[in-house]
Amino acid sequence: MDHLPVRITPARIRESIVQVYFRSDIPVEPLVGYLYSILGQEFSMSYSNNPSFSPDHISNEHSMPKGVSIQVGPRYFFFNNNVKIVLDHQGSLIFNCMDDYLGWSKYGEFIKAVLKSLMEKAIIKHISRIGVRYISEFANTDLLDKLKFKFSLAPIEGQYNSCSFAISWNSLPHLINLNLGNKLPIKPVLEHPEHQVIDFVSLIDVDVILENVNIEYFDQFKEELDDVHMKEKEVFFSLLNPDFLLTLNPEYPKQTHTA
Repeated sequence: MDHLPVRITPARIRESIVQVYFRSDIPVEPLVGYLYSILGQEFSMSYSNNPSFSPDHISNEHSMPKGVSIQVGPRYFFFNNNVKIVLDHQGSLIFNCMDDYLGWSKYGEFIKAVLKSLMEKAIIKHISRIGVRYISEFANTDLLDKLKFKFSLAPIEGQYNSCSFAISWNSLPHLINLNLGNKLPIKPVLEHPEHQVIDFVSLIDVDVILENVNIEYFDQFKEELDDVHMKEKEVFFSLLNPDFLLTLNPEYPKQTHTA
């Protein structure tokens, strides 16, 4: 949608998780080999069989986990300088950017290329769920007066320190989970290149899920993935007050005019 920004500067995205649940008739060990051959030698690989938090939990010290269920079983990690991928024994692929967000044009095309190879070779039979979860971080920023989202509390004595809020709703065919964390305390750190001391962060965590589907063909997956990402983007920008959005230096798609 042309009315939504292409990006904000500096980028605020700290986690950019895309999770795809699939069914395959191939055991996980050979599947690892197929995936590694698709990714190429620029990717390194590691393995873990230690219990961990569920794939939906984000291991960022500032994040707000949606659940603390324990996942048991092998997990295979693939990573290069830009992207990391986790393949687990439950039948899901989890993508995330390593450090800097690549932008959807590059990141989304990479994810599609991987799934296209797996689906066209019939390694993946069908996809049952797609999730896109982006967590945006705002250092030293009180978001309460910068969002269209409002809530009120009973009168309290003194000044509040921090707060968090979670809500879930259906916007068919999508399920949306929104977590807001305001003025979450952290150990003070020095951020470069601004040389700004960060005392607290605020988070906007938007998770959009398409579930209970049966996607057998890549073209359908490609469309559904873009739709889920667009819904995540719409929810994020719909939360921001216009004046606050202007401070984030939004860039919009270039308009083309025809005679």
